[in-house]
Amino acid sequence: MVKFRLGLNNDKETEWLNEMARKGYAMTGFAAGFYSFDKCQPGEYVYQIDCSEGLFRVSNDYREFMRESGIEIVCVWGMWVILRRKAAEGDFVLYTDVESAIAYYTKTKRIFMVVMVIECICLFMELFVVMNGRNTAVFVSFFITAIIIAILREVMRVSDILDDLKERIGQAAGRRRLPSILIPVGLLFNAVGCAIVPHGIWYELLKGFCCVAAIIFAVSGFVKTRRNREV
Repeated sequence: MVKFRLGLNNDKETEWLNEMARKGYAMTGFAAGFYSFDKCQPGEYVYQIDCSEGLFRVSNDYREFMRESGIEIVCVWGMWVILRRKAAEGDFVLYTDVESAIAYYTKTKRIFMVVMVIECICLFMELFVVMNGRNTAVFVSFFITAIIIAILREVMRVSDILDDLKERIGQAAGRRRLPSILIPVGLLFNAVGCAIVPHGIWYELLKGFCCVAAIIFAVSGFVKTRRNREV
C-alpha cells in the first residue's frame, strides 16, 4: 500500500506512522511524500524519526549503533532518518534526557532555517522573473511562499519546544527574533501585484492595492520581528 502525505512536523509524522502500525500497516519506504506500507501484526512496530548526518546519508558508526540497539533503519531521506523497532522490545525513545532532546531540536531548527533561507532566495528570483514580464512564474511564487510560511510555523513550534526544554534544566531561553509570518504574507501580495497586467482602471486599482498591502505587511512583519525578543 502507498500513501501520499507531506508534513514538516516530525512529531506528528511519528504519531501517524505509529498509528498506521497499530492498524497493521508497517512503513517500509519513503520518497518525495510517498510512504510505502506492508501488512504486519497490529502494533508490531514502533517508529521514530531522527536527523541524518548529511543529505541522504548516515555514518557507519550510526548504523552499527542502531543495529546493536535492535533498531532498524527503514530509510534515509534528505535530512531525516526513519527508524523502527519491535514493540515487544519495550518503549522506543531516542532521546531520554533533556540535553539530548535539546541537541535534537536545535539541529532540527537549524535544518529548517537553512531550507527557509534557500526558499527565500528562490522566491526573490521568481519575483524578479515576474517583474520582467513572465507572469506564469507567479504560480511558482505562490507555491514557494506557501512553503516559506509552513517552514516558518515549524521554526516557531520547535523554538517553543526548545524554550520549554531549557527551562527544565534551569537555562534561560536565548533572546530570539523569529521572523513574523507577516513577512511572507507581504511577499505573497507582492507576487500577486507583479502578476497583474493593467488593462483598465479596476486592474490598476487592484494592482495598487496589492502593492500597498505588500508594503504594509512586510514593514509590519519586520517591526514585529524586531520586537519579538523572548527571554
